[in-house]
Amino acid sequence: MLTQSFSEAVLEAEAIIAAAPHIKTEQDLAEGYDYLAGSIQAALHLAWAYQRDFPYFVQSTGPYTKLGLDNPDALYLHSYLRDNAEYVVTGCRGSTADLSFQVLNGDYSPVEVPDSLTAFDDREIDIAADGSFELRFGPPRPGAPHGYVPLGPGSAMLVVREVYSDWANERRGTLRIQRADMIGSAPPAPDEATLAKRYNVAGKILLSRIRTFLAFPEWFYLNEPANTMTVPRRTPGGLATQFSSAGHFDLSRDEALIVTVPAASKDVAPY
Repeated sequence: MLTQSFSEAVLEAEAIIAAAPHIKTEQDLAEGYDYLAGSIQAALHLAWAYQRDFPYFVQSTGPYTKLGLDNPDALYLHSYLRDNAEYVVTGCRGSTADLSFQVLNGDYSPVEVPDSLTAFDDREIDIAADGSFELRFGPPRPGAPHGYVPLGPGSAMLVVREVYSDWANERRGTLRIQRADMIGSAPPAPDEATLAKRYNVAGKILLSRIRTFLAFPEWFYLNEPANTMTVPRRTPGGLATQFSSAGHFDLSRDEALIVTVPAASKDVAPY
């Protein structure tokens, strides 16, 4: 059966959520299953987007398909890469508070966080008066023009973040990626073997996603006292406009934790 591997992964993911150590009430479990629904959608999107020769950007997380530790004021887009190929990224800058690019050497897994190989924001690229821009990512080459971003060994994923300060009024930008030597050609038509492989990959992505973000709290903040926040720091990966702080909470129903932060300067977007 073509989808059997993915069906089995969904059942395993459900069991992992039901057995999670923080599940204490029916509401906790219901929220876990809601997270599972978003993760199923994301896993299928990501598996079908795993085309490094004919890439495209897929929304990996957002308001309705939460990942875990992601910024709730951001849309995350990503595309897969080969470190020995050249890619052309074109787009039009929207009116969001922040637009940033990051190259990773892999994906998040239950045992490690991928290394950030390069990261920059739109202040470092040339944007035309109409908001349009072009970037190229590829192997290092001497004398490369401004706007050419060298891909370090192991480069596997390009992540783009659009960060919003006002969801109601800010305009989303557009973005496109193409492998330079494949422009004008088309990917091979899918066959049953390819689809079976993609369903299998989707199942692996789903289980990795669930296990990874159950492990994340232990990596980052469960060793801190409850109801405290870590000291704000620049978000790992060289995201110059973003600072982050994390914590875990132990509150009764009639209690609330209030976090007060100073206003961000003009040079740093709030995070």
